[in-house]
Amino acid sequence: MDLDAIRTVVKGNALFENLDQTELEALIGKGGTRMFSPGDAIYQKGEVSSGTMALIASGKVQVVAENGYVVRELGPGEIVGEVGTVSLQGKRTVTLTVIEPTEILEWHIKDIEGTSPELIKWLKDLAWKRLKYYSE
Repeated sequence: MDLDAIRTVVKGNALFENLDQTELEALIGKGGTRMFSPGDAIYQKGEVSSGTMALIASGKVQVVAENGYVVRELGPGEIVGEVGTVSLQGKRTVTLTVIEPTEILEWHIKDIEGTSPELIKWLKDLAWKRLKYYSE
C-alpha cells in the first residue's frame, strides 16, 4: 500500500482526525507495516500485547471469541489491539483472524503518547466500549 493510501486511511479514523499534518506525518513515520494472509492471526487472545496496537490499512479481519464465535468483522480504518495495550493486564482479549489479505500499520503505545495525550484517552474510551460489547 502506498504512503498516500495509508495517509487517507489514517486520517479517516476518528482517533487521528484532529492531528495536524506534522503530527500525522510523525505518527505514520513511527508506525510499522505488517502484511497478513487469510487464516493468519494478527493478535491471539491471551498473548502479551507488548504495548502495540494497530490500524487496519487494508483487508478484513474477524474478531473471534474464545469459543470460536465471530463477534464482528473489522476493515480498513479500524483500530485493533487497543484493549490489550491500555489494560492493566496487558494481554489480548480476543483473537483477530485475517479473512482476506490484510495490511496493518502498527505502533507502540509510547509513539501514540508522544504524539498526543488526548489520543490515549480516546484509546481507553474505545477499549472500554469494546470490552463491554464483547462481554455482552
